[in-house]
Amino acid sequence: MQAVAEKSYGTASASVQMNDLVKQFGDSLAVDHVNIDIKSGEFVTLLGPSGCGKTTILSMILGIIEPTSGSISFDGEPINGMPMNRRDIGMVFQNYALFPHMTVAENVGFGLDMRKLPKAEKKQRIKDALEMVQLSEFASRFPKQLSGGQQQRVALARALVIRPRVLLLDEPLSNLDAKLRKEMRIQLKRLHEELGITTIYVTHDQEEALSLSTKVAVMSKGVVQQIGTPQEIFQKPKNQFVANFIGYGNFLSGKIAGERDGHYVFETETGLSLLVKKDLRFNIRDKAVVTIKPENIKIVEPTHPSSNLLKGKVIVSDYAGNTTAYEVKTDDKSVWKVNVLGLDPYDIYDNITLYLDPEKLLLLDKE
Repeated sequence: MQAVAEKSYGTASASVQMNDLVKQFGDSLAVDHVNIDIKSGEFVTLLGPSGCGKTTILSMILGIIEPTSGSISFDGEPINGMPMNRRDIGMVFQNYALFPHMTVAENVGFGLDMRKLPKAEKKQRIKDALEMVQLSEFASRFPKQLSGGQQQRVALARALVIRPRVLLLDEPLSNLDAKLRKEMRIQLKRLHEELGITTIYVTHDQEEALSLSTKVAVMSKGVVQQIGTPQEIFQKPKNQFVANFIGYGNFLSGKIAGERDGHYVFETETGLSLLVKKDLRFNIRDKAVVTIKPENIKIVEPTHPSSNLLKGKVIVSDYAGNTTAYEVKTDDKSVWKVNVLGLDPYDIYDNITLYLDPEKLLLLDKE
């Protein structure tokens, strides 16, 4: 990634190290001993609900606030206490923060004015930055004459034009409609692949995080719950919080009662006995939580030749075009969330049979 950045963009990306990073506001611990190591050229997303500390981390990297303790380093050199203008950081804010009285070109060139570049170099950099975000023909317009997506790209060009070592993005797509968010995700991914800038992205949207990132750090209450590739986070969530946040909507507590047919036998607190894929982190008699994504539960005929069949009744049916979401109360009184493609012909109070594939059931630590 770094080689691409140096070749096509003229600057080298920095690696970023956060070591035992803590931020306390009065009695509130916003960031609790966070350790994240970001390689040069990586795209790392801080994913979590509002108030989990992700924007506070971004603010400490930018230099708006200083850590209570711990350190932030670029390429191994601490930047604690370093003035913002010496950190070589590009920043895209949630509300874009464009100057309404400036043209697109003037907004993009604002950071270059602060660096007192020669006029010819400034003009060329603005031209290059607008070409990157495909807005060359909008250089003389004002922000009010642009769509939300175009304003977002102007903010991105303004961050890129200074050729930062690190790019920070704080929920930059949250003000866009669903279709435009998807389009802008593609643009961001393309730019990162072309430029190779070390990027730290903040969002509460798990789809954005999984789509854009080379690495995802899932946060809750100031703590990094799990960090890994999108595939690791999605396929092997570490605990119930992470699983719930990325869409595993069914959770049942119980214990591992034995083994059968190469699987664990999991007995739930509601009285179910399920075959579950083995996970060597767990032993017989361990307490645990079992989970499965709603789309991995199948509706089958009652005569389906398999274990893990649950008979139940539809209590909620929610058709949303591409999918139909059901809630099904099974005979043991547990409620399962089930998503199917398209429209299935089941109404409220219909009796149906669910199949839970043992290979799709995951074991999690009991919290």
